[in-house]
Amino acid sequence: MKGLIIKDIMCLKKQLKIFTYVIGCVLIVSVMYVLSARFGNLALAGKGMLISNDLTLTDIRNLGTLFLVLFMILPIACVGDMINVFDADGKAGFYRLAGSLPVSLKKRLLSKYITVYILFGVGASIDILIAFLLSCLTDLISFGEFLGIIMSSASIMSIYSALVIFFCLLLGYGKEQYAQIFSLITMAAVFILVKFDAVKEHLKTLVNSSSIPEENMSNTFNWRMLDFIKEKFWILVFIAVVTSLLSYFTSLIIVKRKRGII
Repeated sequence: MKGLIIKDIMCLKKQLKIFTYVIGCVLIVSVMYVLSARFGNLALAGKGMLISNDLTLTDIRNLGTLFLVLFMILPIACVGDMINVFDADGKAGFYRLAGSLPVSLKKRLLSKYITVYILFGVGASIDILIAFLLSCLTDLISFGEFLGIIMSSASIMSIYSALVIFFCLLLGYGKEQYAQIFSLITMAAVFILVKFDAVKEHLKTLVNSSSIPEENMSNTFNWRMLDFIKEKFWILVFIAVVTSLLSYFTSLIIVKRKRGII
């Protein structure tokens, strides 16, 4: 199984190169961002909006945090896209050889999941180092909140990757792009079903925002999701674990019925 994991990582070699460049860019840009938000033009812009009552102090801090969330997501999002592994296996005809390997079907499938979580672990570890540096440079967000953001990002990407593996096996070789689309649709559909009332309330707010006085515009911002990502990350971690287990066992049923696809 170790050899299969190495093989899968090698299939992601191009992504790992991009990952290296992204880390460097995220580190440089995020440091420049937090310094500007504390001492530079972004700090002056924030003070100007605060004086003119365009935004509240909470809105300014949350906007700044939102940009840092996007920075933290990038390194994790650059690794672990398993459609490239399935695409490379299909083009190389690896599925024809896999059945003759002295590795059980369960272990061949498990290697896919181990690969993606190893890469997410590497991405999250580097994110934590960057977060520690940023937390020393800014009071916009604490290191603990950074950890919550990183864990939430890794959990969301883990859910996505687990679904991609499932749909790639369900649809078969050549349907990797569809697997990606179905995974995103599934995540969006589940989120809307679970948070239907919140989504409906948010849409109403957007529709009625034009009739809200300017001084109360900050009330139309919905920062609950951002607070959830920072403070309730353990819920996303739990969902990611459950989704991964369900994905593995349902995928195992599929590969047993469609022998020779992995």
